[in-house]
Amino acid sequence: MTGWTVHTSGAELPVFEYGNPSARSTVLLVHGYPDNHHVFDPLIAELGDTVRVIAYDTRGSGAAVLEPTADVSIEQLARDAFAVVESIPGLTGKVHVFAHDWGSVQMWEAMAAPRATTAFASYTSVSGPSLDHLRQVARARSVRPQRWPSLVGQLARSWYVFGFHVPVVGTRVPALLARFGAEGEPTPTVADQQRGIALYRANVLRRVLRGPDPRCAVPTTVVAPTHDRMLSPNLTDGLDRWIPDLRVVRVDAGHWWPFTHPVDAARVLKARVQEAE
Repeated sequence: MTGWTVHTSGAELPVFEYGNPSARSTVLLVHGYPDNHHVFDPLIAELGDTVRVIAYDTRGSGAAVLEPTADVSIEQLARDAFAVVESIPGLTGKVHVFAHDWGSVQMWEAMAAPRATTAFASYTSVSGPSLDHLRQVARARSVRPQRWPSLVGQLARSWYVFGFHVPVVGTRVPALLARFGAEGEPTPTVADQQRGIALYRANVLRRVLRGPDPRCAVPTTVVAPTHDRMLSPNLTDGLDRWIPDLRVVRVDAGHWWPFTHPVDAARVLKARVQEAE
């Protein structure tokens, strides 16, 4: 493993390189909350030397350094991702992005940018919906009484999102979430758990209420674990309206599928990589 640091607005992001630096294809791994890049350790081991692997700790997590007043909006998180890509030594082509949870949420923002098609060869999103697509889904279901049970069900799964916005209560939500972790799921650090409060408060409500269309011109695979306790698999409904090249894969697993099922995760990722070679 080798590494370097990327300096972005208000943050220093540690970047780590694994795999084969001479491989034809490069993969960028973007983790979510409340994790750091080590959540991908099993997947990195499974990929081995078949690809060049780049991972990093997003602002405020892991070994990243974040100024107290730094921006944690998904717009800035997307800019961070582009900065990491631009920092990769000797990179000549596009990168394949594999993102999980909040890593996926922020990468939907990056995928909507005009330069996405020149930076990214493919996008694999796991358990991290576009906030703009969630807004579209909520609006569509709210005016159709037969879809109200589905809408209410997702709101119930997302109880912690509202908890983060309540003073005092919000600071206790991360510990509650950690207690719900199942055997085999990663154990986050206390610091990484606390990071989520700022992420949710800075992004969720404002983008679920208003924002751009969730467009993505990059070939995309969306993985929907059927036992995800945070997200309903049917949140993928209607994505084909925004993504011309879309593949939806349902897997018999929970929220942390990349960590608990690295062999399957590597297989899905490699399928997209091989199509682009």
